[in-house]
Amino acid sequence: MESEHDISEASSQEDERRVRTSPTSPTSNSIQHPETALDRTGLGSISADGEELDANQEHLLYAFGQLSVRKDLPMAERMFASLEDVFQSAVETNGIDLDLPDWHNRLRRAEENSRQGNRDIDNLKWVRTALDRLRLPVSEDLTQAANILANGSRDASWRLPFGQSGLLEFFLDISKDEDVEDDLLVPTLRLIGNCCVDTDLNRELSISPEYVLSIIRQLQNTELAAITISVIYNICSDYERAQHTFRTNGLCSALVNLLADPTFEAGPLLPYICNLLSFSTQQSDLADSPSHTLETVIQLLHQPDAKPSDMLLIIQAISALLQQERFRSQFVDQDLVNVLLDVLVSSYSYEVPNLDSEEERSLLRNAISQTLSDISAIGMFARRYTISSPLVGTLIQWLSSPHEQLQISSCLILGNLARSDSVCVEMVSRLLLHQKLLELLQDQPNIQVAYAALGFLRNLALPTGNKGIIGTQQSMETISTFWSLDLDPQVQHASVALLRQLLSHCIGNVRWLLESLSPDQDSPAHDKTYLSLLLLLFGRTDDVSTRVEIGRTVATICRCIASSSQGLPPESTSAILHRLYGMHADIARPLAMMISQSRFPVIRSEGWFALALMARSREGTVPVSEALQQMEVFGALVTTITGQPTNGQTTSTPERPRTGSARLSGSSSGGSEARSEQEREMLAKDRENALVLVNELLRNTVRIDFLFTSILRRVLSQ
Repeated sequence: MESEHDISEASSQEDERRVRTSPTSPTSNSIQHPETALDRTGLGSISADGEELDANQEHLLYAFGQLSVRKDLPMAERMFASLEDVFQSAVETNGIDLDLPDWHNRLRRAEENSRQGNRDIDNLKWVRTALDRLRLPVSEDLTQAANILANGSRDASWRLPFGQSGLLEFFLDISKDEDVEDDLLVPTLRLIGNCCVDTDLNRELSISPEYVLSIIRQLQNTELAAITISVIYNICSDYERAQHTFRTNGLCSALVNLLADPTFEAGPLLPYICNLLSFSTQQSDLADSPSHTLETVIQLLHQPDAKPSDMLLIIQAISALLQQERFRSQFVDQDLVNVLLDVLVSSYSYEVPNLDSEEERSLLRNAISQTLSDISAIGMFARRYTISSPLVGTLIQWLSSPHEQLQISSCLILGNLARSDSVCVEMVSRLLLHQKLLELLQDQPNIQVAYAALGFLRNLALPTGNKGIIGTQQSMETISTFWSLDLDPQVQHASVALLRQLLSHCIGNVRWLLESLSPDQDSPAHDKTYLSLLLLLFGRTDDVSTRVEIGRTVATICRCIASSSQGLPPESTSAILHRLYGMHADIARPLAMMISQSRFPVIRSEGWFALALMARSREGTVPVSEALQQMEVFGALVTTITGQPTNGQTTSTPERPRTGSARLSGSSSGGSEARSEQEREMLAKDRENALVLVNELLRNTVRIDFLFTSILRRVLSQ
């Protein structure tokens, strides 16, 4: 692991139809090292003599003149010896009165103490007092002393004493002077940067807004850009308070202006610039940032030396910028999406320089896909890239690509473009995209591809005319494969959500769902249906969202049959009901789960409505009555009708119907867990549907237990 940047002498230069990526680990806003996450460490040590340099650090050596120091002594010891030489020159050659008695012996004792490993703060305080004499007026001796102390600050054991003695604050004050010469400013910045390596107390001293503004101001000088970037990097590395202060004081704008300067070349500084941009664009008000900010940051992706880790940080910065309306408009109007698409494609080329590991490629691709998902979800993107645009043509080709991340990005962007019925209909009827997606799913892709493809298909299934085209026995078979495998719960949830959408108002797809798994009557699979597989998933999964979605799917089946029965011959409806209830004894279990929970009132109401529909069929009363004989389910029934809690349940007392007859009530489209008027209305509708349920069960007493019938009558009498 490399050490943090030790600066050497003379350094220079939520729309429902949005298709989403599957959730990933949150991205930290703290600076990330170009190679690995920073762990209180960062750049490599760079000595004043040019030793221990790697290829990426040689640029930080800049000829500001070497001091004549006693190189036979270790750095911390020669610091005091060299200071003695400087002070002697100040007195004898330049006529400066230090007005400090016995200063020769003081420095020699400090040198001896240093040799013994002592880090005496009092000696440094004395040096601080001597430096005050050299500052009024500023002399060349002060510049020499600053270089010596900057070299000494490379020794980690001196960094905290520099801060505690006031030396760091002395040089922070110098950095505020707009008239300070570069010869003094360079060692000043070096000392500040080195003192802040892994030393939070010194960082805290350095992030006073007046100091931060003075440091950021140095980015206007391209000759000092390299060392200034190093200083900021060391102060902010893994230190959120510093990041916040630099971010709110205009670091992003200063970096953008520096990058836009034709005389500045990022070169080996690129990894550190990317780090600074990554955090300076996060959670920041960029209203005053330059108009060319987005374009300048995107251009960094074309840097020949950019590594995947650099590109990842650039993408994070771009994503943050795209939270601003004006940058979103620029991104779309200037067709900048193609830049990200090109980078995504290039990441699969082994000939691209510096793409060193598949893990780095994967992180970069995921970040690009997430950014593309976010930007394609906004309305202006869909208006700019119509279904006949070249971009859409490219994305359709990506669906057949062997590269998974291209498939994912295609599903995400095309799915977000499918935001209107007209576009969805054209994608299905003319472009046949549903077939490509089903083929993709049949190949059992990884969970991210499957999640994106299922989400895209769900959007395509929204228009009523598309449901019958997408819904076939083949599609039911493909979707159901995700229920029998041990897969990520989010993928299973997405597959069930797609099914529910296909079943809504489409009795033909309900029939497909009830088809036998095998036409062979001697096969055990002949007595099982695709719905059987779905109910098996309900009993097997622990994922609450998937269980709820299965319940809503069963409710959708009941709604569809009820709404379609008037247009079907009686024998057809009877056959559907027979297969639904005769082959699925546990069909009511998901609905029972819905009414038993109290967290989501809308889901609870949907469950009561569906159970009431189910109980209207004589065959449906059997699974309903069996479900109600569970203690918690029956308790929910009693509570809903009477308003009296049982087994710890609590609820508001619903308003009783104004008429004596029980009528079926559709569930409310709203729903609020607060005890509001809206929820009271919902509870009243739940009660009406529960009364319908009980009355229908009592009408079919021949099919249910006599004792249970007596209990139901007793509940109804309340």
